[in-house]
Amino acid sequence: MIKITDTTLCSLELGDAPCELLLFLYSLILRTGVDYIEMNPIVLEKLGENIDKSKTVLRLEDPMSIKDYSGFASYICRHSGFEMPQNGISEIQVNDIRELSHLNKCRGYKNVRITGLDDLILHDYANTFKKIREGFGGKVEFCPQNLYFGATALIVEWIMSGGEDIVVSFLGLNSNAPLEEVLMALRITKRYKPNLDLSVLSELKRVYEAVSGERVPPNKPIVGENIFHVESGIHVDGIIKNSTNFEPFEPRDVGGKRKVIVGKHSGKSTVVMKLKKYNISIDNQKISMLLEMIKSKSIEMGRSLSDEEFIKLAKEVEKEN
Repeated sequence: MIKITDTTLCSLELGDAPCELLLFLYSLILRTGVDYIEMNPIVLEKLGENIDKSKTVLRLEDPMSIKDYSGFASYICRHSGFEMPQNGISEIQVNDIRELSHLNKCRGYKNVRITGLDDLILHDYANTFKKIREGFGGKVEFCPQNLYFGATALIVEWIMSGGEDIVVSFLGLNSNAPLEEVLMALRITKRYKPNLDLSVLSELKRVYEAVSGERVPPNKPIVGENIFHVESGIHVDGIIKNSTNFEPFEPRDVGGKRKVIVGKHSGKSTVVMKLKKYNISIDNQKISMLLEMIKSKSIEMGRSLSDEEFIKLAKEVEKEN
């Protein structure tokens, strides 16, 4: 059974973020379908007793301090050589494929988290996964780092090859695999549906922006506000006929909206659809002229046209009729 731990709260600069907003962020992450949320004592102090300890992993610097915090699902500490309690997890850093041999020194550990291995996507990851799982007797969490932007692919391959426990963070904070990408990739490749309503991701993005003060890039996969903006004539025509031609999932699945925009890559079908939307009537022979005007204007401005700019051009052509 797949088990997902999210480390977003450990990766954020919390600053003066209100406790209520952090608790809302905590609840939204759980609603995505993750099993555990990881936090450190600083976050724990902010959230107090409002969290669900049975779904919370506590990150500590020293395994000896575990006795001071009771009731959590598990505890994680960087590998130090000290003995861990039964519900403790030793985090072992493996920077790249050349350091895999270092794992031989840790074979006696039962519960471990392997983090790093940025370059594993360039090597024989299938056999590496097998060796890692066979080398430890208990739970093995996989937390690949994303230096080469392959962490999502590695996690999916880990699951497809029989692995069960993975570690992610929203938007890939702290160079982890992005939570939203992993959930959608598993949903598509493995029909994994821990949460049938991933539209919560749009709300999660909004709350993250409020807490962090940072704006999510509009082209960010899965949650970017512009990823469902379509301009190319072929793409627009294909989506009108059957959206699955170009979209592996519907925008509404993640709380997004599809928007057809016009610009230098637009085709006639896009213009016709836009004219119909705004109830503008233009002779068929003039549509080509309007399309050329759109492309020229788009090239001149170095961007696509807004709906207002499209309507203005269309009205000019309509008057000529």
